[in-house]
Amino acid sequence: MSSEEGKREDLDDDVADMKDVKPLLEEAEVIKRLRERGEPIRLFGETPNETYQRLRNLEMQEPTGSKSQTDFKSAMEKIDQEYLKAMMMELHGDKVERKALKELSSIDEMKEICKGIADPDAEKDKLFGTVRHFYRWLFDVYEQTGEKKYRENEGDLAVKLERAKIKQAETYIRPLFRSLKKKTLDETLLRSFGEIAGALLERDYIGANDVYLRTAIGNAAWPIGVTMVGIHARTGREKLFAHNVAHVLNDEFQRKYLQAIKRLITFAQRHFPTDPSKCVEFNA
Repeated sequence: MSSEEGKREDLDDDVADMKDVKPLLEEAEVIKRLRERGEPIRLFGETPNETYQRLRNLEMQEPTGSKSQTDFKSAMEKIDQEYLKAMMMELHGDKVERKALKELSSIDEMKEICKGIADPDAEKDKLFGTVRHFYRWLFDVYEQTGEKKYRENEGDLAVKLERAKIKQAETYIRPLFRSLKKKTLDETLLRSFGEIAGALLERDYIGANDVYLRTAIGNAAWPIGVTMVGIHARTGREKLFAHNVAHVLNDEFQRKYLQAIKRLITFAQRHFPTDPSKCVEFNA
């Protein structure tokens, strides 16, 4: 047998081995991930194992996927449509109606309104309303600041991109506001967001980023080996759970509103300046 035939047989064996690999994901999850990437959920004659292998290959080639880019592209298209509509109205001599900007509270007023927001012993039911009020206010400041810049420099590409980010963040943070209103948000997350808000009100941006990282990434050690032997729990096993876990891995909604919170922290540092020693990458 020639060396070429031997190589071909080895390749065929490798492909056969790949087909025999049992999928690590449920079929519904495989379909969901393929749809998010805009890929066909099943090719002609493809088995569930082959579909799973195709998804694995796609995720290795493009780990982040294209979902967030699609969200951003949609936001940009919406802004372009608004801009073109305004231009057409001006050409026809029509008055362009713009949304009136609201009168917002100052950061010092919010300090008084949200007093005790970072208190670990704060009453849970009251905290839902206070946290929602703070982040609603901060997002309104973020949105109005972007709107003012856009009205002054409508043709500027950098301003358009910033406005698209604001529109994207608005979509991302909406589920958080809904959870806070219905009081269904996990208590650990609720108190973490309260801590971040307290640090932002004190203009302690390093502290706010520390809490954000602890919330999003977690600080638990990865479990190595067996975590439970017999009837006795392993020492320190509780450290693998609760507030130490990475909430960013829980689901897509949490990942998105945590990303929106990060944008608000970055905006607050620029909009409400303080001592450089309390800032993250000051003037970066």
